Amino acid sequence: MFRLNPELYERFKSLVGVSGYTVTGALEKFMGCCVENGALQFPGRAADEEGLEAEARIMLALMAQRRYWYHLRSEEENLSVEGRLLQLLQKISDSTLKKQIEETLKTP
Repeated sequence: MFRLNPELYERFKSLVGVSGYTVTGALEKFMGCCVENGALQFPGRAADEEGLEAEARIMLALMAQRRYWYHLRSEEENLSVEGRLLQLLQKISDSTLKKQIEETLKTP
């Protein structure tokens, strides 16, 4: 539960009304953007994050073996290990792992 200043609420309501949103719609859109960008996380995401970190460690191991491409059964073409690490980088919160990925990607 949260409280809004009544004056602030009225100003917010008029602002979102001009944009064609309701207060609820605007808050829902804002929260959706926050979740998409990782700024707002729900408790169930911890397991997802562990999976992403495990995947990142596997990709780092492939890079250490000088394997720069991998193949998934569902994909017909080879996929870039470096590209996948770049995708994972923004989703990982473990600072040590994040730094390790950054350093690996900087190395020619």
